[in-house]
Amino acid sequence: MSNVTVTILQNGRCDDYGIPLVAGSSYSLDYDRAKSLWQAGLASVADPLIFDDSSTPVGGGIPRYLGFPGFKRCLLASLVNGSTASRSNGLVTISATAHGITTGATYQGVRFFYPGSTSLAAGWYDSIVAIADANTLTFSAPGADFGSQSINSGTAYTTLTDLASIVLPGYLIVPDTHISLIGYSGGDTTATTKQIRTYLNNLNVHTHGTTTTPFVRFTGSAVAVAEGKSYGHSGFDNLSSVTEYLQNLTLGADATLTVKGSVTAAAGFLHVPSLKVLLT
Repeated sequence: MSNVTVTILQNGRCDDYGIPLVAGSSYSLDYDRAKSLWQAGLASVADPLIFDDSSTPVGGGIPRYLGFPGFKRCLLASLVNGSTASRSNGLVTISATAHGITTGATYQGVRFFYPGSTSLAAGWYDSIVAIADANTLTFSAPGADFGSQSINSGTAYTTLTDLASIVLPGYLIVPDTHISLIGYSGGDTTATTKQIRTYLNNLNVHTHGTTTTPFVRFTGSAVAVAEGKSYGHSGFDNLSSVTEYLQNLTLGADATLTVKGSVTAAAGFLHVPSLKVLLT
């Protein structure tokens, strides 16, 4: 079982070597001792869920589902060369001939990534108000009115973009931990690649993409090993690949997991309504 970091709340207890555990100080203790101190009210931990039965370390793995803080159903679109935008009364209207995004109410209320223009910074905005036709899209972004402006310097947006991020506590990063990204994604049905990549501490550990059949509930994993490495591959879990990602990963230290997405050509889009992390 892995150690757990505790902060001592009261004096009067010692470690296995008889050294006093001082109130206000933090110590890395074995799981059972840490749990007994916590249950007795003599210590605190950063995440009490570590002591849930469903989260008890078993053979180096800690089954745990984690949600991404602040994540919302989102849509990343490449738009097209020559796209423009204007704003009136807090609504931004994009003009992009044959933008490729499904028209109608399907994506109303979905968070939208705007690639940026002179008067409106690139970023995620809540949310799509209407996709009236194949050439326009309207989303909410309060601010001063502005006239027609070129989006992304007049080019389609194909940049890898952050979708979600979470800090994984160090006590979850132990040898043979499987770090799995579980989600659902969709998008346009053209040959354009809709890609999702997973990063640990800014290092790519897993990549998968879809083209003409974009709708999928997916799992993509990386595996932490005792030598301070993580292994991942290109493609969905349980499917072999010619590409392997071998990256450095410090065991026992907090790790930032970031999910990024991209659309590789004009007139395409990626829709991600659900993302979670499973550690086993």
